[in-house]
Amino acid sequence: MAVSVSSDLSVTVGEDVVADKLPDKQTLMKNFQKVQSKALGVSQLMLGLLVMINSIPLLCTDFTEVVTFGVPLWSGLVFVIAGSLATMMEKYTNKNYLYSCIAMSVAAMLASTTALIIYFIDITRHQAAECARTDIHTTCVNEHYTVLFSIGVKTSLALYTLIHAIISAILTHSLNKARKNLGVYTIMCS
Repeated sequence: MAVSVSSDLSVTVGEDVVADKLPDKQTLMKNFQKVQSKALGVSQLMLGLLVMINSIPLLCTDFTEVVTFGVPLWSGLVFVIAGSLATMMEKYTNKNYLYSCIAMSVAAMLASTTALIIYFIDITRHQAAECARTDIHTTCVNEHYTVLFSIGVKTSLALYTLIHAIISAILTHSLNKARKNLGVYTIMCS
């Protein structure tokens, strides 16, 4: 609301363009934030389930570091929890929920980084044995194919985890930007 005083001391109350546009900008930003966090949350949720489901064949191979430490299980659970929180951002848009969603996205990035390191260490440590070659044909033991299968599964899990790390970084960045904008709007509106 704009107030102007004329020379005869009459007061005129008019519309303030900035004050009228501020609520529109706030709702536009909140709607965009909700849609973006929901889409990225669903992606995180699906990647978490994909990691856990695609790790099941590793139980039929040798128990290496990845299976022993349960990397696909705990990383997938962290991805699912982070995705669920980001998806629920549409319903809950308070400051505390935003902070918890940012914290969980950072935890998902750390879990992704840790899982990637373990995947790559495991893949480099456990290589397939060479096949015996003769002049006529090559013979391989079943363990050779099992290790190759295990490496393929771990490589795909590492790829899913890398994609999840990128999505978590994008979500953390956008949520942090929303947190800063939320602080600006609360200062301007109070």
